[in-house]
Amino acid sequence: MPGHAPAGHPHAHGGADIIPMRRDRRRHPAAIPHGNTAPQLEEPAPTGAPTPAEEQLLRVVEGVFVERGLTLADPHTAEAFHAALDLAVLAVDAARAKGTVDHDGQTTITETLGNMRNVPHWL
Repeated sequence: MPGHAPAGHPHAHGGADIIPMRRDRRRHPAAIPHGNTAPQLEEPAPTGAPTPAEEQLLRVVEGVFVERGLTLADPHTAEAFHAALDLAVLAVDAARAKGTVDHDGQTTITETLGNMRNVPHWL
């Protein structure tokens, strides 16, 4: 975006300045209506909600997209993201076949890519 200074690389500061864009706001306190009504407490995380580590992954991955004016909450962007992850898995598999990545490395990278695949579902 013209005139927009990126917040910096999300890894540099733990993504603290990145706000995940969620369609499901049930986990967040309700806004305080006019008057003296107290805010509602957060509801328990729905089944399948990200763990704290997965939440951090969500912030980092979504932050990369937000810095580009995109979001993985958009179905077309999420589909392109999944296609890119498929290509990354193929690259890791090719590196394993060439012997440049060992079995443990392949497994670790593939599991990380698999976790990244869940990010659009957590938004």
